[in-house]
Amino acid sequence: MVARAKRKHATRTARMRVVRPRISAAEWQARCELAAAHRLVAHFVFVDLTYNHISLRVPGEPGHFLVKADNVFMEQVTASNLVKYDLDGRPVGTSAFKASPAAYNLHAAVLRARPDIHSVVHTHSPANLAVSAQQHGLLPLTQQAMRFYNRIARYPNAADDTTREGADQLAAALGDRWVMLLENHGALVCGTTLPEAYIYHHFFELACRAQIGALAGGGKLILPDPAVCEARAARFGRVGVYDSTSRDWVASLALVEKRYPDYKS
Repeated sequence: MVARAKRKHATRTARMRVVRPRISAAEWQARCELAAAHRLVAHFVFVDLTYNHISLRVPGEPGHFLVKADNVFMEQVTASNLVKYDLDGRPVGTSAFKASPAAYNLHAAVLRARPDIHSVVHTHSPANLAVSAQQHGLLPLTQQAMRFYNRIARYPNAADDTTREGADQLAAALGDRWVMLLENHGALVCGTTLPEAYIYHHFFELACRAQIGALAGGGKLILPDPAVCEARAARFGRVGVYDSTSRDWVASLALVEKRYPDYKS
């Protein structure tokens, strides 16, 4: 058991030595933060095996982005096993890892269509899958849900979004919004920064869980006045407000450092 652990550590260290010299300090920092975001989603959200992913544009390289490899869970993502693609879905550089077509096509399409987006979170959690299957979508039942009031795009489960053509349709359906329910499929949450995409995904997940719980309770629901919902959305649903100094992100990184320190390998 000890020998096996030492071999794993040696493999991770060797992999880091292979990747790191070829990239800038800014990209390495982005890789570490993106790996941390994957660990955080795995920590707080029950997701779908290897089929969920987060992307981030490479600093100083707006035409390139980083995304999760196809054969690792979110809790296994490290700075060195993330893979780099261009906006046409082609791998950049050499790596022992590769992303799935569902990952590089979807993220490339959104980032290609929206230069203002720098990070995209796509998950299939039990809660957001359930809400994605409801005709009324996300209801403003909680303060978390009100952040997204009248600000959620919808994408019908019609095209194969693992292909470039299907992913382009998905990106078109997003339009100028930052959050989208993929009907019968899950959620897509975007941000001007990685912390923003991660934090809004967290709020969206909480809102979905609360909605499923409230509907399952069977009692009469309290639906707030639309004016109240709009005011909450205008105040708490703005983009461009969360960055690396945001308290939720700082606290989240501290959690990763303590619980999952190998994310930087």
